[in-house]
Amino acid sequence: MTGAATTRTAADRLRAICGLLLLLVALPAGAACTGDCDRDRTVSIAELLIGVNAVLDGRAPLACAAFDSDGDGAVGIDELVAAVGHALGRCPADTQAFVVTSTFEEGSFATVALAAPRAVTPSTPQRRIFRDAVARGFGDLIYVLNRLYADNLQVLDPANGLRTRLQCSTGNGTNPHDIAVVSAHKAYVTLFERRELLIVDPAAPRDCSGFLRGRIDLSSLADADGIPDMDQMAIVGDRLYVSLQRLDIKSVLRLPATNGALAVVDLATDRVLGGIELTGANPFAATKGLTVRDGALWIAEAGEFNVLDGGLERVDLRTGTASGFVVTEAALGGDITDFAIVSDHLAYAIISRPGFTNALVSFDPATGRLLATHHTSSGYTLFDIELNDRGELYLADRTRRAPGIRVFRASDGTPLTDGVLDLVLPPFEIVFR
Repeated sequence: MTGAATTRTAADRLRAICGLLLLLVALPAGAACTGDCDRDRTVSIAELLIGVNAVLDGRAPLACAAFDSDGDGAVGIDELVAAVGHALGRCPADTQAFVVTSTFEEGSFATVALAAPRAVTPSTPQRRIFRDAVARGFGDLIYVLNRLYADNLQVLDPANGLRTRLQCSTGNGTNPHDIAVVSAHKAYVTLFERRELLIVDPAAPRDCSGFLRGRIDLSSLADADGIPDMDQMAIVGDRLYVSLQRLDIKSVLRLPATNGALAVVDLATDRVLGGIELTGANPFAATKGLTVRDGALWIAEAGEFNVLDGGLERVDLRTGTASGFVVTEAALGGDITDFAIVSDHLAYAIISRPGFTNALVSFDPATGRLLATHHTSSGYTLFDIELNDRGELYLADRTRRAPGIRVFRASDGTPLTDGVLDLVLPPFEIVFR
């Protein structure tokens, strides 16, 4: 059978099953977007096929945790129906921004309601996380990675007032950087200071028994020091992609030892399938995991900081090859430390300029052309930008004199807030839910 015929057969089967489901079952509502495997707030035909095959074959949804909304390790008919509804444009809307806040001496978190007037629930000592932490959102939970000198995963439950549901060590001195959730009882955690990628149970008991499930050695893809400096991840289909910074641990500032790379891991077997060499060095950005868009990973490669030697690269997942910089640091005027893609011809980036300033700029990702500068700050005080489903861009501004969240209209960069939303402590990372 030809590839085209196979595709038609699968699509016909999908349409028949989904049509029957819609006739038989009412569409359920929920906070998470069931079936949104790549977390782009839409459910595609390809994503629906993952769910259909999981139901027909009775397999656990290893290729897409987003189908397992009830956490039972399998895809049910109700979950497939919910995914069909989301494919028709009914993904639940974001309602809140969860913001990690920190002075780097104390850490907490705040929340911001997305609806006007953007009510803030500020940081408090009771909302305790580590002073150096990053956050991710999967399903209805918030996962906080408390990094070096804390070295643990903390799971917060929004349905229970964002109280801590689980907090388990990843090992002393491991410095966890990212988490990718596969299913209710399987997730990967990158360990920046180790050779091994950690496999954990994010729904382990509160005593953390059974939390550590396994390790995957990535040292074969490391530079000469044997430490791959793993950072961020993305799950696409049945594969996990892990960015490797490949820094020289013998240098004081951990300068790049060689170009960066992506490790490719099979989700079913946890076997390393190989690596993808990147064009530039030091893949680094404050994105929430690697950015997946249109069958590709988009990766910022900072190179050596304060040197205009990097850029933003597109990695084609069909061919498994890096295509070179689509926009360079030289074109934007500084190191790209975070970015958000709005459309084929509009994206935003935080750039750190050699003159110890940074800025929020917009650019055309198709041509690499700088479009405008929307906000500047002295010192490296702009850290994170995130795009919500309302077409708003949230900026974490850590300026000493007035730290807080700035909000811009993503379509044209117009400021939507008068100054900043004060969170008590300076903002560090933003997650929408």
